[in-house]
Amino acid sequence: MTWRISQRQSRQRYLEKFDATEVAAYDALVGALTTEDLAAYRDDLAEVFTFQPGQAVLDAGAGTGAFTRVLAGIAGLRVTALEPAPAMVACLQSKPELQGVTTCTGFCDHQDDLAHFPPAQFDAICSRQLGNGLYDPLTAFRLWHHWLKPGGAVLLVDGAYAREAWTGRWAEEVDVLPLAATQTPATAAYLLELAGFRVEGFRWLARVNERPGTRTRRYVVVARRTT
Repeated sequence: MTWRISQRQSRQRYLEKFDATEVAAYDALVGALTTEDLAAYRDDLAEVFTFQPGQAVLDAGAGTGAFTRVLAGIAGLRVTALEPAPAMVACLQSKPELQGVTTCTGFCDHQDDLAHFPPAQFDAICSRQLGNGLYDPLTAFRLWHHWLKPGGAVLLVDGAYAREAWTGRWAEEVDVLPLAATQTPATAAYLLELAGFRVEGFRWLARVNERPGTRTRRYVVVARRTT
């Protein structure tokens, strides 16, 4: 016996859960960011990282495109969205404001996923609510390090989720996914350091956390590829 199911089983379970019905429910709950919500994310991120026109940015674990909308609204960015569930990708691609976004269907936490992109492809890799769903976060961060240009940055946005946040068909995941219910950004920061990044710090997203639709406090960890 092992302490959890295999990564192959975990991935299959993820894909099976996100059928068309679940994706529609997810997009209505997680993807429904208002104009004010989008602005709050952009303003909070601007305090920790300055995006420049022409930069290539990866939205890892893009889902139905909520955070992709945040990034696509920053002038001049070339945004790529990476998401494993085909129904999620289809939902993202259906949104008019994301027509200029490049999409890639796949996971990002196994060595075989390295082939999705060439090395030193991106100036920044961003994620929102992906860290808590990674089967192997350390491998994911090592792949991100490979895909980033030297000097490039990771902006990892996640929430201080408790065990109780994992309900219904998702309750079985809380003891499978290492970052499922951490109450501190320190765990993700530590793993980013192990993956070779210099962690510049973390910050609670003050504006985002004041929004009425934010149910769980959010933070961002910023890490830099130095070599």
